[in-house]
Amino acid sequence: METITTSLFDGVSKTEYAAMMTCFKATVKTYGKGEEIPLPAGRVGVVQRGRISLIKTDANGVRTIFEQFREGGVFGDVLGFAWADAFFYLWTDEECDVLYIDYEHIVKRCPNACTHHSVVVSNLVRLMGEKTQALSEHLEILSRRTTREKLLAYFSMLAAKQKSSYFTLPFSQTSLADYICVDRSAMARELRRMCEEGLIDIERRNVKLIRTS
Repeated sequence: METITTSLFDGVSKTEYAAMMTCFKATVKTYGKGEEIPLPAGRVGVVQRGRISLIKTDANGVRTIFEQFREGGVFGDVLGFAWADAFFYLWTDEECDVLYIDYEHIVKRCPNACTHHSVVVSNLVRLMGEKTQALSEHLEILSRRTTREKLLAYFSMLAAKQKSSYFTLPFSQTSLADYICVDRSAMARELRRMCEEGLIDIERRNVKLIRTS
């Protein structure tokens, strides 16, 4: 099985990875573009190829993109969040291959006392913390009252992470509207006004943040 570059396997050698896939009883499944994938119960998924979006739909049918997973991205119910008034599912943005590992195989004590097993458990705990941080950042953006405030909060966050006023959006403008939970047409109009007022320059997914107010 081909080695996947992902933070879940940081510190694991190629030889250890091959042995671990057998120990973990890992399986691979292929999905077509535009296919819905329920969140895997009791399993961790790792994207080998393609791109998948985590979608939240609330009681009113409002659709929000919570996260996108590219090659090496990790997802699963253990890394998800429970909302009483919302439904979560995964949606393939393109054809994908996903590696699945049962959660119990990761956390249970390995009879061979493999060092790499403990490394993966530590990585999983770290990933859970990172997911919590990402959720906090997303909620901070959604808490802003206007479309402009949401856009500027998100652009400022991307600029800070990339340490540059120039950055590339991780998804299309249509997906951006879903991510910040606003109407696509209204967002397009707001982006034009922001360009006219000298707040930003934007060409497709390439953005320059000039000023934040």
